[in-house]
Amino acid sequence: MKRLGTIWGLALMIMLGMAMAPRAAHAQNDNAIPELSRDWNVRAGLFIYQSNTTRRQAGDVGFSGMVERRVYKGDAFDVLVGIGYNGFDRVYSVPVQINLIAHKNNLRYGAGAGYSFNKRLDGSGSNGTALSLILGYTPIHGKNPVSIDARYFFFSGSSNELDGLSLTIGAQF
Repeated sequence: MKRLGTIWGLALMIMLGMAMAPRAAHAQNDNAIPELSRDWNVRAGLFIYQSNTTRRQAGDVGFSGMVERRVYKGDAFDVLVGIGYNGFDRVYSVPVQINLIAHKNNLRYGAGAGYSFNKRLDGSGSNGTALSLILGYTPIHGKNPVSIDARYFFFSGSSNELDGLSLTIGAQF
């Protein structure tokens, strides 16, 4: 339980630090902002392994973090490309994915697919396909929206020991 509080505290400090960081003055026109400096999402939170064996050996809760960039913005859905980290210490996965996220009012839902670089319980690597299901909520809108997501990850080649639930809070910049 103490580890859980530490991880949530770390995630909260990162989010507050990003929100309060000084920013350079920009022109009134958003077109003056370079294209690659917009539409980034930074997410941090918890990762809970599905496998009881993994939870016994690696701990009940791990860290989940992601950096994503929106490459398409539509009226009903967005397409994002990103890289993440799920795990803690010696057992982890690093998924690189394309995510399709639909949005209706404040609800977010979608799926992702890509490739993952993994390290299993026995210390061996097991790279393979990464799939995810996404369900989230956006409580804060505006220039820098904040969202809360639950993402369930499936990793091939790991005998389900790395699959699990990621609970994160994220902000868009």
